[in-house]
Order: sequence, then structure tokens, then C-alpha cells
Amino acid sequence: MQQTTKILSLAVAMFAIVGMMGFSNQVLAVKPGNGAGGVGSGGFQLNLIGMDADDKLTNDGGNNGHRIFVPLDGPTRILLTAGDYAVLDADGTDGVASFQLPDPGNCDDVIFENCTLEYAVWIRVLGQPSDAPYAIVTCATEVNDLNGDGVADEVCSVETVAEPSANGPGKNAKFVNVTRELLTLCIDTNLLVDSNGDGNLTNDCNLRAELFDEKFVNYLWEVDANGHRLAQLRFIPTPVEG
Repeated sequence: MQQTTKILSLAVAMFAIVGMMGFSNQVLAVKPGNGAGGVGSGGFQLNLIGMDADDKLTNDGGNNGHRIFVPLDGPTRILLTAGDYAVLDADGTDGVASFQLPDPGNCDDVIFENCTLEYAVWIRVLGQPSDAPYAIVTCATEVNDLNGDGVADEVCSVETVAEPSANGPGKNAKFVNVTRELLTLCIDTNLLVDSNGDGNLTNDCNLRAELFDEKFVNYLWEVDANGHRLAQLRFIPTPVEG
């Protein structure tokens, strides 16, 4: 419990010093001197807090807020449902957590150029740099049997978040835009079935869906902190065009 309290205190302190933002296509700069959350009206910040294996929490709902606890190493499945922003299950140390977020809009374009999304997602990883980046991938379960095996398979996007710590020499703690990776998934159906039988499978996505699109069900993020103590996700109500 003492370790959990320290981690919570660190997360709260980091949240308090976050400043106002400046947008570009790639990064979200944080300016000092303003203690506001920085997500604007209708936005949301979610902190993913890395926990040691022995710092288990309880699924009693009392820890829910703007944070989800995940193991420092190993995968956690964050189950996603549509609705107003809310952490439904904050304890991901048992391998599963739950988060609710709004339907992002429409995005079927494979090259992500003609998508109409109602908000963007940005990430910043803080704390001691680790040998491996913070990893997140969007997954979902088939509605149509894409590979003809008679099973509704779970598939994961070929576009993934792999973000190093923003702390360290030469770093300036900027947020990075991960809207494409976290609000949509794009799969290569040729990886599921060798349609022409030549054995040449690529990793180029040819089927995209935004979160909660009816092409799939049971949307989730699979997260691996890879030793990082804190990742901040900001959901900004700003239209994204490509």
C-alpha cells in the first residue's frame, strides 16, 4: 500500500505540472507555468501507472478515476466500451482493465486521409527510460469470418504505439499523436488467409475500422509498459483529418 501511495503521489504531481498545449501534426508541446490539465472542455486525461508485480490492487471500484494500474512488465488488456469518459475497472494488474470513451466517428480509409474523427489521442511516457518502448496495440474480434476457418478470431492492428520515455538527455517531454493507432485498427487480411496461394504474405493493412465500428466487436487495447512507470493519454476534442 505504501508503494501504491508513492506512485499515486508521483502521478498526481506530474498531472499538476502539465501546462497548456501547442499543436503540430506530430507532437503536443507542454508550456510551463499553468497547472491546468490541458485537455480543454470535453477532453480527458488517462494515466497508465506501472506497478510492481507484488503491488496488487482489488477490483472493488474504489480506485477508479483518471488512472489505470498496469504491470510494469507483461501485457494488460484494457477492454473498451462506448460512452462518456470513465475508468470502469482501474486494476489492470490482474491482466484486465476497462475504460469507456466516446465513439470517435468514422474512419474506414485505409490510408487514414479521409477520416472524420471527433477527437484526437496523444501520448507521453514519463519516468526513467527503459530498454523497450511503451507498447499499445488496438485489437478486436471478427464479426465476419475473414479467413474462413469457422472461428471469430481476435485480430490486432498492424499499426502500433511504440513510444520511448520523454525524459532523458535531449528530451523535452512532448506528447505524440497516436490517434491512428488508438482510435482505429487496420489489419492485413492477407495475413489471415493466403488468398492467392503463393505464400507471399505482407504486413500492409487493407481493412480499417474505427473503434466500435460494426465490422468488429469486443474492442480493446493491449498494453505492455515494458518497465515504464507512467504513460499519459490525452483525449482532445479536436477534429483530425489524416
